[in-house]
Amino acid sequence: MAKATRKKKDADAPAEEKILAAARAVFTRNGYAATTVRDIAAEADLNFSLVNYYFRSKEKLYDLVMKDAIRQLLHGIKGLLDDVHTSPQEKIDLVCAQWIDMLLVHPDLPLFVMNGVANSSNDITKELVENNVFLTSYFVRQLVELHGKGQLKTAPLHLVMNMVSMLTLPFVARHLLLKTGAIDMKQFRAMMEERKTLIPAWLKTML
Repeated sequence: MAKATRKKKDADAPAEEKILAAARAVFTRNGYAATTVRDIAAEADLNFSLVNYYFRSKEKLYDLVMKDAIRQLLHGIKGLLDDVHTSPQEKIDLVCAQWIDMLLVHPDLPLFVMNGVANSSNDITKELVENNVFLTSYFVRQLVELHGKGQLKTAPLHLVMNMVSMLTLPFVARHLLLKTGAIDMKQFRAMMEERKTLIPAWLKTML
């Protein structure tokens, strides 16, 4: 019986993954309010009733996709921020490089998460609080200690906000930059690679 259940779950996995990927694409493109379950089914190239069978409602799907996006955006850098063996300067270098690499693979993540916060349920709000990897990190404790000793010119929260903004806002503005013809995708990628060096240099002037 257990073996049969396991086989069913294995068979279901591709359909569920396809639906979740389609939901993220449609929610990112259309926003929550303008998206229907039929839109998601069409994007996944699956029957409407199958989407309902697996996920029951648009709200359930949105919560699951949002939670996954939040974890994907933040968990990759948690280990770097909490490393007790690296200095704040080293953490800035490592986090900037890893965050940009991750967003080049998933460039719509920041915009999706930002839009999602406006429509957030209690579950998503809880997810954001529980995944508050920056403000609860060893990195911030290091900054607070330096600030207390007068060795940090900028308040820690300002530095963290600047860091997150510099890393994510270009990806939020990406569609506008591309549509206006200011840059093409090849130029955008080249600029993001440059920012792996530029952002740490800018941030370190605040230390």
